[in-house]
Amino acid sequence: MTLQLLPEDRAAIEELIQRHAWLIDHGEANRIGELFTQDATLHGVGACKVGRAAIAAWGAERAAMRGRRSRHVHSNILIEPVSPDAARGWLVLTLYRHDGPGLGSAAPLLICEYADRYRKEPDGAWRFAERRLAMLFGEA
Repeated sequence: MTLQLLPEDRAAIEELIQRHAWLIDHGEANRIGELFTQDATLHGVGACKVGRAAIAAWGAERAAMRGRRSRHVHSNILIEPVSPDAARGWLVLTLYRHDGPGLGSAAPLLICEYADRYRKEPDGAWRFAERRLAMLFGEA
């Protein structure tokens, strides 16, 4: 029998992915830790962050960056079940960012790929157990 995600689980994971971007893009990255499991890891955004507390500390630093605008645009989202309470996924991130006043460029800053692992916690919420960001296109 092939494992399949229930539609409500797939929707919850997609919401998790979008919430992560929304918090960063709207100056609320200080809340990012709540999207990760206690033992989660975050790779590819500076030094590796291990554990919810380390990820939350990074989010607080990001939220403190005043004058930075960003928009994370996701595409090509693929989610595969691993078990009833675990899944893995991949998606493409196109990042637009501008520091300072005025309009920024309409050209993306970079294009990356996330490789994620998701876990359904005992409270029923899906959270990131691991996020790995790899740059595909951007300025060297």
